Amino acid sequence: MEINRKSALPLYYQLKEIIKEDVDVGKYKPGEKIPSENELCDILSISRNTAKQAIVDLVSEGILYRVQGKGTFVAEKKIFKGLTDAFSFSSEFKMNGGKLKTKVIFAEKISETKETLEYLKLKESKELFRIQRLRVLNDIPVALQTSYIPKFFCPNLLKFDLSQNSLFDILKENYNLSFSYFTENLTCVRADRYEAELLKIKKGSPLFLLTRKTFNKNDEIVEVARSFMPGDRSEFYFRHGEGLSIELNHIME
Repeated sequence: MEINRKSALPLYYQLKEIIKEDVDVGKYKPGEKIPSENELCDILSISRNTAKQAIVDLVSEGILYRVQGKGTFVAEKKIFKGLTDAFSFSSEFKMNGGKLKTKVIFAEKISETKETLEYLKLKESKELFRIQRLRVLNDIPVALQTSYIPKFFCPNLLKFDLSQNSLFDILKENYNLSFSYFTENLTCVRADRYEAELLKIKKGSPLFLLTRKTFNKNDEIVEVARSFMPGDRSEFYFRHGEGLSIELNHIME
């Protein structure tokens, strides 16, 4: 642990990078206490304000957390969710080694408007299944996902146990559906009261909203899924840089 006083980087920022690197390489493991602000001051010969600013920033970024009267500790690693190759939310987390549980909030049949039908490219039926599930990884809510699926693809879908089985596995194995490709849009929103209660966060907390459309070989939408994920529990990575497109909207000066 060393501070470069000749660097153009502020001292507090250097300390943040040092601590993050120590966490990344496993010097400090999740749940382990890091040196106190006073100890950091003594080790690095820095001011209390410098140490405090670095710690406060790392806490706000979800890398550390404080326990009053006990100190500052390393937070659990963020859940990795890749905008990549997996059609199934469940398989994505299985590949990352997590113990994913699913709670079905509701599963119902609904009728939609003409505009929605056009948006979903539906021609044969006005009826959709709307399924909302809470995804819990290692006992921590990580996503609130609502899926919209045309009924004519899978007439008896609601008879299946959607808490124990992957939705995509059900569609493939019982209705012979094949999936050709999907598109994803990522935006940032604030949690309303309903989302906050289910995800066990504060109202107004930042959320990632990932909207995925999955298509079959006939270019029909098989599912539209909207997933709300707490910003401090999610980290996105991209494998295919050439396929990444970012659109910035509503930029205010």
